[in-house]
Amino acid sequence: MRLFLFSILIGVQLTSWAGDKPEYAVSSIPKELLKNAHAVVRLQEVTVDIKSPSKYNVKEKIVITILDESAEDQASWTEFYSDLQSIEYVEGELYDALGKKIRSLKKSEIKDYPVYDGVTFASDDRYKSHAFFYKTYPYTVVYESELNSSLTMFLPKWQPVMDKEISVEKSRFIISFDKDMVIHRKLYNFNQSPQEGTDPKKNSWTWELKNQPAFIKEYAAPVISDLAPVIQFTMGAFKMEDFAGSLNSWKEYGAFIGQMRQSLDELPPDLKNKVHELTASVSGTEQKVRVLYDFLQKHSHYIAVQIGIGGWRPFPASYVASKGYGDCKALSNFMVAMLKEAGIKGYYTLINAGSGKKDLFPDFPSPYFNHAICAVPLEKDTIWLECTSQTNPFGYAGSFTGNRHALLITEEGGKVVTTPRYTKKENVQITRLTGKLLDDGSLQMKANNQYWGETGETLQHVVNAYSKEEQLKYIKTTLDIPNYDINGFSIAEERNRLPVVNEKYEFVAQHYAQLTGKRIFLQPNVLNRLERKLTADTARQYWIDIIREFTEIDTVQIQVPEGYTLEAAIKPMQLTTIFGQYEVSAVLKGNEVLYCRKLQLNQGRFEAAQYNDLVKFYDQLYKSDHSKIVLVKKE
Repeated sequence: MRLFLFSILIGVQLTSWAGDKPEYAVSSIPKELLKNAHAVVRLQEVTVDIKSPSKYNVKEKIVITILDESAEDQASWTEFYSDLQSIEYVEGELYDALGKKIRSLKKSEIKDYPVYDGVTFASDDRYKSHAFFYKTYPYTVVYESELNSSLTMFLPKWQPVMDKEISVEKSRFIISFDKDMVIHRKLYNFNQSPQEGTDPKKNSWTWELKNQPAFIKEYAAPVISDLAPVIQFTMGAFKMEDFAGSLNSWKEYGAFIGQMRQSLDELPPDLKNKVHELTASVSGTEQKVRVLYDFLQKHSHYIAVQIGIGGWRPFPASYVASKGYGDCKALSNFMVAMLKEAGIKGYYTLINAGSGKKDLFPDFPSPYFNHAICAVPLEKDTIWLECTSQTNPFGYAGSFTGNRHALLITEEGGKVVTTPRYTKKENVQITRLTGKLLDDGSLQMKANNQYWGETGETLQHVVNAYSKEEQLKYIKTTLDIPNYDINGFSIAEERNRLPVVNEKYEFVAQHYAQLTGKRIFLQPNVLNRLERKLTADTARQYWIDIIREFTEIDTVQIQVPEGYTLEAAIKPMQLTTIFGQYEVSAVLKGNEVLYCRKLQLNQGRFEAAQYNDLVKFYDQLYKSDHSKIVLVKKE
């Protein structure tokens, strides 16, 4: 339908209206930019003028054509501001498919909101936003804005391709700065040298991108920032209010963070006494750390207070001691202060937290962290402490902060380190089912399951945040059985450095097996079947990113009625591929079906040409996991 519409528009003879922009007509978009696209960036111009180590100015103009409702969220403008950053102006215009101006943005239409994440107690961060909410596709929006900022620790980056399925007709980025300034840059997926300016007093770099077709969406494909051009910038020397910093190296940036934390780790006298009281009868560094971490979890909670420089500088340890709350920076700083009082060295640590978040680049110092934690080096390993959670197991990083780099803030400055890696050896799900098949085909079973590491994180949240009724509802969402009743359940966690969640329940699945004459058709893989099926693609474009790895071990024992033999079995299988390993068997011993399954999936980046091998692997798993055995009554 979209292509049909475009073919009509391309044939339209445009007329001119006063004040219109015929170049914004959809018919003028090159055909190759329409393919696989829901929106087209017609023009983007960004000019960054770094005026001093503590101030820069950004002017931006963007013209984007929205082809259909899938890209509706791209037809808006949003900008953040605070005491450290101001929006000077914003203008906007709306055009129809032929490039005819419909209307301009009115100042009264710009909405102003506080930045609120549900846990921030106080913040001076706000944002302004506008959308035309036009529903006649295709159409074009134009926004122009200007921003002044003193957050020179964070310079704007150039990312002309906003997302997949958005093409770019033209994008230009210009950054200028005084000759005596040092500006670092890192190019990703782009090797174009900048056009340099001729001003004798200022350096100027200009990059352009033209006629970039849309990147398509594919299963397990890299994120857009791993495919499309991106350029990041940092200042060799910057200022944040009264603090001067440097991004010439990780060591220097760490020294800046250390400078902001200076004298903020002093505890009040009563808390100093409490630390000594808690640790006096405990032997061993790890046990002392455990006791203090337990105290932190029981006597503090996460609430963000981020005003001015407080968004980057932690509140003093005395603040947390008196209030009983703080953000990740304040709580981690508080933990470091308690450890210091106990004679234990702990390090304030910056990290980019969250599942799937972009890791830091060891060769390019940059300030893009969203979280702070505490690290306690021991003789043979390091204890990692998540200080914002009242329920996180001691020393467990998990999918939130594990498997990535972090910046340790030491006395000498910043030091890039790695957090614990959780592999298929640690992320293990063990399912044990025992029970019997009743004469009417109903299945009466007991489940005794264990979830190690990352496989248990959802259940760990269920244990700590859900009521009994909610826990039961959650268990029911995990059972892919048409008709069943649960008769009793329990979920408990072992809060170790590699945590384990134990789940037990009993259930009866009515008429689970099909009874046909003298035969029973039984699917022995009751709980843990692979449900994903992929479609073969000989034109796969991008490599395959598998970001998690784990092991599943299933044992199912089902007692069946007397007098049956095995007529059709599940074919024993052992698969070994670059993507993982799979083993399965099902046998009848006496009147008991014994089903064993083991699946290991590997993390990694694989070539696009190997995609159909992944399709085949998943297809074999799917068929085997859904296979049935046939039992026949003896004559």
